[in-house]
Amino acid sequence: MELHKLCANHEKLSPDPEQNYNFATLTETKTLGVSWKPNLDCFLIKVKVCLDSSYTKRDVLSTIAKIFDPVGLMAPVISKAKIFLQRLWRSKLEWNDLLPAEEYPEWQQFLESLENINNIEIPRRILVAFPEVIEIHGFADASEWCYGAAVYCKSKNLKSETLVRLITSKSRVAPIKSLTIPRLELCAAVLLAKLVKRVVAALQLETAELYLWSDSMIVLA
Repeated sequence: MELHKLCANHEKLSPDPEQNYNFATLTETKTLGVSWKPNLDCFLIKVKVCLDSSYTKRDVLSTIAKIFDPVGLMAPVISKAKIFLQRLWRSKLEWNDLLPAEEYPEWQQFLESLENINNIEIPRRILVAFPEVIEIHGFADASEWCYGAAVYCKSKNLKSETLVRLITSKSRVAPIKSLTIPRLELCAAVLLAKLVKRVVAALQLETAELYLWSDSMIVLA
């Protein structure tokens, strides 16, 4: 099978400029649906925001669904929107009902701030050059509104150069049926354990040192 399209983050790997299938001149392309800048080797999260004078519950859900973030790099942003949507469910709004007057300013402010996501550049590389020590650090936490987990990679080489990068994260909105904070902390710990297992398997980091962190004494017990 002949390769027709090629884009690389190194000039020596880029195709011949004279070839008609050259993509090295692109400042931005997509890999698995995620925007990527080859020259800077960083990921971008692209969001199109439509500001309006009124919004329905359907509009809120549509906006959340448009934030394509398969790795979970924008989990804190999406969590805030999901908490807002859950509040609309609690108020028993129908899909085409307009947002209440007291909720509109908060959602409008969220949409305006959402445009700033387009300016964020996330480095793709997670390891320092020639790493000698690799550590995986996972953090779990919960509140009355949501719980989540984040996984970081810390690497260090013989030159004492250290690099810490966020690998992935995942969050869940707390159930409408109220749960205690200790139970939500346990849910976060389970979420973290599953997330770390997937990360270690996907990146083949079985020899990396694992550190899982929680501020809940019940979880640690």
